[in-house]
Amino acid sequence: MTARTDHHRRRRPAAPALVPTAVPAPKLDLRPLLDGVEDSAIAVVDGRIGYINRPGLVMLGYARDDQIVGQRLEAILDPRTLHTLLVRQKETSGSDGRDRIRAPLKRADGLRLDAELRIATMGASALAVIARPADVTSVLAEDNAAVAIHAAEGLKNLITNMAHELRTPLNAIIGFSEIIAQRMFGELNERYATYAGDITASGEHLLRIINDILDYAKVEAGEMTLRAEEISINDLVRSSLRLVTAQAEQAGLEIVDQLGEIPNPLCVDATKVKQIVVNLLSNAIKFTPRGGRVRVGSKLQAADKVEIWVADTGIGMSEAEIAEAILPFRQPRRPPDGSYTGTGLGLPIAKALVTLHGGDMQISSRPKAGTEVRFTLMTHDPQAPIAPLFGK
Repeated sequence: MTARTDHHRRRRPAAPALVPTAVPAPKLDLRPLLDGVEDSAIAVVDGRIGYINRPGLVMLGYARDDQIVGQRLEAILDPRTLHTLLVRQKETSGSDGRDRIRAPLKRADGLRLDAELRIATMGASALAVIARPADVTSVLAEDNAAVAIHAAEGLKNLITNMAHELRTPLNAIIGFSEIIAQRMFGELNERYATYAGDITASGEHLLRIINDILDYAKVEAGEMTLRAEEISINDLVRSSLRLVTAQAEQAGLEIVDQLGEIPNPLCVDATKVKQIVVNLLSNAIKFTPRGGRVRVGSKLQAADKVEIWVADTGIGMSEAEIAEAILPFRQPRRPPDGSYTGTGLGLPIAKALVTLHGGDMQISSRPKAGTEVRFTLMTHDPQAPIAPLFGK
């Protein structure tokens, strides 16, 4: 018997390697889920309306679903209402009715319809808003209406008193500390001069916070009015840029001027439009890491409309964070250095002031890619007095 050598052995073919294949996630079909609901049902996917059933179209006054599908939910529902619904859903089982709230929905004709709302989750990034017209028999009684009127008057008086009782002494503190820091009446110890400068800076910071709170309270109470005047919008934006130049340089950021040609003046409240631009620029600078860029631009969007934008290369926001950022006293949870100051009113106030001018504000953002805020202003004289922030 002869020995078998290696080259006489028959080699077995190697088994093919098992390559894992990704199984695509099934696409959620919303139509059969919502078409079987008797009430109005609106599917929301990643913050936008993905589908609306026939009762929903009728209740909101739309003829076709393509007139509303694709819009952000804020087009018909106050973001604060959605936040309340989400909280109620987590805290209750839904069987006791406490997961439902009464809130207004904005119809296609601009009118507001009182509705009873609740939500149902439909996946990781989708939910359904279920709505039915509110029972008209549950409206406020006359006594409760009187209480509401009294509360509104109380808020108006509080705003007036705060404006005087807080601003007046604070302005005195700032003024006297500046006199001390500048040694206007003689020399003083260097340490005391530094302390005086700190008092001035802290007083100015506190005054800005008070002004923000008072501005927000005025809008909510329907007390904010506009004093329109003809201005060059580009001149106003550039004057706003000068106010934040030092802040941008200290943060190590580049400011890019992309203002286009706007031939005609705008009839707006110059002080409040400057407040809008400064608020947006300050936010962009605050949430953009060193070495980043902030762009500000303008263009004529139509014969009677001008568009202005502020864009940055900062930390950005998710869709959920955008919805939270436009709520008062809320701030993004991921600042560059882990801490920052502010009331969380800059963006809500800017949005409110744009609305007061009859304009619109849109926010687009991606985490780690930056944020862009665009708003429009009408060239004609805005109406006054103005409605509250969220149409109360």
